[in-house]
Amino acid sequence: MAKHYFLYTFIIFLLFYHHINAQTLTFTSDAGALWNDGIATDGEGGSQDIAGLTFEIYNVNEALNNIAEIEWKSTSELAIAGDNFHGLTTFAIPYGASAGWKGHVIREASGLEFQINGFDWFDWGNYNNQSMVVLGYKNGSQVASSNFVGNASDRRVFVSLNSDFDSVDEVRILTTTGTTFPTLNNIQIAGAILNTDTKLLADLKIVTKNNQFVSNLKDLKLEVYNLLGKKIENANLVSGIYIVKVILKNGKSVALKKLI
Repeated sequence: MAKHYFLYTFIIFLLFYHHINAQTLTFTSDAGALWNDGIATDGEGGSQDIAGLTFEIYNVNEALNNIAEIEWKSTSELAIAGDNFHGLTTFAIPYGASAGWKGHVIREASGLEFQINGFDWFDWGNYNNQSMVVLGYKNGSQVASSNFVGNASDRRVFVSLNSDFDSVDEVRILTTTGTTFPTLNNIQIAGAILNTDTKLLADLKIVTKNNQFVSNLKDLKLEVYNLLGKKIENANLVSGIYIVKVILKNGKSVALKKLI
């Protein structure tokens, strides 16, 4: 698994103020040794590198443990006549023989929230209207749930998710009974719609003094970025609009647009 963060914290800031345009995470090839840990990451396998977020996708067993096997398979390998679908799955023994596995997990590596709007899914081993569930989690707690019915033919199923999945940090796509042989691709994601702490915002005041930003609260850290996402020194600032990240001692952060 390999990925470099790009403007990591700046993207977190923007999530408070902008709904990042939806992007579709599509894998078009196998990443070989990069996936020896069983984890496919955005930016690998021909997929787009999503700035500011690191998506990890892996196959899980009944205990939701990574089975350490993931591969990209082509349309011909999946035997989907005319559908031209391909994606993340595994043919590895024993999972790809007759055992199958529980499903997929999609998570943000650092626990950052994201929005997921849907994905394409196909079970190449069962054409039996498999009963499936999609579960959304945030900070370890389930916050969303949606059911769908798997394919009964050699055609993918598009799964659309509602607004309950607008702010999650992990998504589990699981069969409700038995095992499945799932293939996953074309994951539609966007920046999370986040809820800020209203009491914190009410108590917090950021003001300018001697051409720098200062706060009325103790035990916090301020970081300043320009509108291009470049971190700058909080000193000798010229007139303009800045993004100020406030980091409290409990780890909570709030991003504010401020004019100086």
